[in-house]
Amino acid sequence: MNLDKILDDAIRLDASDVHLIPGNKPMLRIARDLIPVDKSKILTPEDMFEIYDYLVKGNVDKDEVFNTTRKLDMSYVYKDIRLRVNISLSDEVPIATLRLIKNELPSYESLGVPDIVRRMTYQPQGLILVTGKTNSGKTTTLNALINYINENQNKKILTLENPVEYKHHSKKSLIVQKEVGKGRDILTFSDGVKNSLREDCDILVIRRDS
Repeated sequence: MNLDKILDDAIRLDASDVHLIPGNKPMLRIARDLIPVDKSKILTPEDMFEIYDYLVKGNVDKDEVFNTTRKLDMSYVYKDIRLRVNISLSDEVPIATLRLIKNELPSYESLGVPDIVRRMTYQPQGLILVTGKTNSGKTTTLNALINYINENQNKKILTLENPVEYKHHSKKSLIVQKEVGKGRDILTFSDGVKNSLREDCDILVIRRDS
């Protein structure tokens, strides 16, 4: 199974997701439609175990998390494109969903979010919740907001994420991103929040996929 070719097709066709499920051809989500990968074959259970090995790359901690919880959320980089990977089980065979993360964030202004949200970021304290169903734009909105603060305010921003999707670089603000989970930057969100009190951050961002 040539996963590289599937990912190349996904990038070329501007797919948002890749679905890998045994008994089906690899499928790309393009503008909300599911489209089979051109000239691909039907995935077998053996293909799926091969794909699992390809993605996990022998990482003992990730393998332990998957075998213990029967699921795994992780990030993966292919040709400078970041992927959010979810692996779970169906009939004791791994299945995988790969979300392609665009390198360029849309501007906060282009998202149509009420301006009061932007103005709230200038408050000395408070809580902003970004919620919604899958594919509703939560991650894009949150990261566009982080990027806006990073470009316009002099703050220390600390993010706790599982997994990290967009990679930010310090601009006007100082930004630190931590991936949460066994074998990653910090074990649990609880540990990350407690440690943030020692890290002198102005803004704490918690992003967790449930």
